[in-house]
Amino acid sequence: MELSIIIATRNRAQSLAKALDALSQLAISFDSIEVLVADNGSSDATAGICDMYGKMFPHFKYIFDPRPGQLVGWHRALPESSGEVLAFIDDDVRPTPGWAAAALECFESPDIGLATGKIIPEFEEKPPLWQSDLVLSNQWGMWSALWCMLDFGEEIIEIPADFVWGSNFLIRRNALIDAGGFHPGGMPKHLFHFTGDGDVGVGRLVEQNGFKTLYHPAAAVAHDLPAARNSSPDEIQRWIFGEGLVTSYVLMRRLAAAHPELKPEDLIPLVAETINPQEISNIGRGYLKSNSKIPDDLQILFNTCGAEGFQLHQEHFKSDASFRHWVLRPSYLDIDACYTHPDLVQAET
Repeated sequence: MELSIIIATRNRAQSLAKALDALSQLAISFDSIEVLVADNGSSDATAGICDMYGKMFPHFKYIFDPRPGQLVGWHRALPESSGEVLAFIDDDVRPTPGWAAAALECFESPDIGLATGKIIPEFEEKPPLWQSDLVLSNQWGMWSALWCMLDFGEEIIEIPADFVWGSNFLIRRNALIDAGGFHPGGMPKHLFHFTGDGDVGVGRLVEQNGFKTLYHPAAAVAHDLPAARNSSPDEIQRWIFGEGLVTSYVLMRRLAAAHPELKPEDLIPLVAETINPQEISNIGRGYLKSNSKIPDDLQILFNTCGAEGFQLHQEHFKSDASFRHWVLRPSYLDIDACYTHPDLVQAET
């Protein structure tokens, strides 16, 4: 098997059906690909959708595991996949017909460990004008974290690993294994503090291990964006709050790596020496244009939600030894070994 396509999903049967329909139109021999859907505890029509679309592919697996978190889907599917190249995509994206062939083309050179392509937002309704302040540009092209949009032009180029995201995440199998697998990704609201740097975290480790990252414009996916996501301050609040959680998660892991002689609880006093209050209050503002003129109520969210997420993560790290163990795990590949925190165990039942 050349390419394993892995979709983690939960209670989004309609979106999943669109994704699977797009995969059924790939311009590639289906004998060279396999599709794995990792169902993270759905109670809707997800299983039925998989039963229907699974008949279209000669190599298709449906995996059900109700434990919370995107990490479960990623790492339950990983050992059941067989491709040398792994494609992790979200259930709300639709790969273009040439996507799979371009994905495989990215890894023809053994020094490429990671790749991605265009991520094209498709809006249910026209987004508000202020969201243009969250579309940024750099030396490679244009991107938006809010929209999960990426357009780095029409040439195959080398890019930083930070721009390979879970909606179009292409990786060499051995690079993922050597990096220790993914870090925790998306979590349900009541377990949001268990979030980590997920896809970006493993991408950085792959880069540190000496692999290069490619952008291939033909490895493109369309990303469906419902109206509620683009017009609701709640989505901005959730997103920036999550950035605060991730900032704390990354900081504590870096402090632990820099001070292996210290116990995890002894890392806490180092936080104030490492990151100042201004940096904490600015969490999330790096996704805004410097001269942004977003509405006042959203400015308040950008000024406060990141710090709130950071502080919540810090509070759990200070008070909960099991949570410290979760944050500082060297690898999350063994899901059974990871999911021992009482809150995660209780969520299974």
